[in-house]
Amino acid sequence: MDGFQAETLRRLPLAQAVFHLFSHVLDDRHLGDLFERHRGRCYERELSFAEVVYLLRDALLVHEGSGNASFTAARMSGALPVTVKSVYEKLGRFPLELSLGLLRETSGKLLGLMPEGEDRLAASLAGLTVIAFDGKKIKKAAKRLKALRGLPGKMLGGKLLAAMHVRNGVALAIGADPDGERNDVPLVPQLVEQVRGLIPDPILWMGDRQFGNLDLAALLSQRQDHFLLRCTTTLKFYPDLQRPAQEGIDGSGRRWVQRWGWIGGEREKRRRYVRQITLYRPGEKDDVILITDLLDETLYPATDLLAAYLLRWEIECMFQKVTEVFDLQKLIGSTPNGMIFQSAFCFVMYNLIEVVRAYVAQAAGKAVHEVSTEKLFDSVHKQLTAWEELGEPSYAAAYFQPPLGTKQLKQMLGRLLSGVWTDRWIKAVNKKSRPHQPKARVKPGHGGHTSVWRVLQAHKQKTGRP
Repeated sequence: MDGFQAETLRRLPLAQAVFHLFSHVLDDRHLGDLFERHRGRCYERELSFAEVVYLLRDALLVHEGSGNASFTAARMSGALPVTVKSVYEKLGRFPLELSLGLLRETSGKLLGLMPEGEDRLAASLAGLTVIAFDGKKIKKAAKRLKALRGLPGKMLGGKLLAAMHVRNGVALAIGADPDGERNDVPLVPQLVEQVRGLIPDPILWMGDRQFGNLDLAALLSQRQDHFLLRCTTTLKFYPDLQRPAQEGIDGSGRRWVQRWGWIGGEREKRRRYVRQITLYRPGEKDDVILITDLLDETLYPATDLLAAYLLRWEIECMFQKVTEVFDLQKLIGSTPNGMIFQSAFCFVMYNLIEVVRAYVAQAAGKAVHEVSTEKLFDSVHKQLTAWEELGEPSYAAAYFQPPLGTKQLKQMLGRLLSGVWTDRWIKAVNKKSRPHQPKARVKPGHGGHTSVWRVLQAHKQKTGRP
């Protein structure tokens, strides 16, 4: 690197931080090892797995989500040894296990880089790692494949079930299915196994109402874990008449009632003793009914659990950021496997920016939630674009190898990001509550969703060809 490039890089601390982070979690050696363990029937010839990952990185960070722009730029510079079409084809063949491993293994590394910050959870939950999980459909799949052309309605590219570390906002892992119309519940065991491999400490699992059932209550309470699940009125609760109900008021002045009893009838083998907490919300669509196996109301007060469950909503915010900020709404691949891989990679990019966000907030004396991910990423994007024009192309940044160790990288991030704060990154706060708007019903055949995977399966059965 000559003097001009060194000085240019010094003036782009956000870009430099992202490159060092990327090198730390996805260096060539790690990517090669990851591919060998999860490649299935895929193989490497002229185009390596690492090269595809770097091209996707540039598409998301520099080229505003355009795979074609990233691939073409690399091809014109001589950095891409194959045709642009070959990149798309290779991306479409990546097995699901490779996508799951990509996010799981990078998130495990990034957890060790997070600086200490304010814990918004109550002190009573200090001994538990709180994990929120929820499902997401991959929408707006392009109809590039021949079998999809001319079909009415929108296309679903796959189904994801994601787990988020509530304390630091990191996306830990995903479960995935190529069928976009797949239900979330069957993906829970796959996700739980991955997260437990990352988190050895006891976990408090938080899920929405579709996960409030007897089977998942049993699964989520294995090991030393616990659950805090919202449930519907269809899950029958049998109160313990020997233990009186208790009630109180939460921080917003709303009444709550907690009772103890069983879910499942007397003859049900899966019957379980739980604590039910009901938060009454006048004027809202419905009340919040939670069940948990944290039975001791003194050790785990109802107000603490209600406040924790309120933070579960942040996983929806994470989905929105991954989709809009990191351009998941611009799907590069056309097959379900390709779209799932891009989704996993978008979560990786989201995690990288969350680490940068945490260091920026710490240096400025701000709470992390006061810093806008979108506004910060906009500045990151500008610096990366400047480096693309004035320095060397990002895919040629070999001088970021070998990656720094965890301790060295934490020190470097602290130095790089200590003086970069600008008030432009302050997150806007909407102080006006929005009334509940019921979703409009979509008539069948008029703009509904269709799963790409199901269409391709039907085409395969009809023609005998993939």
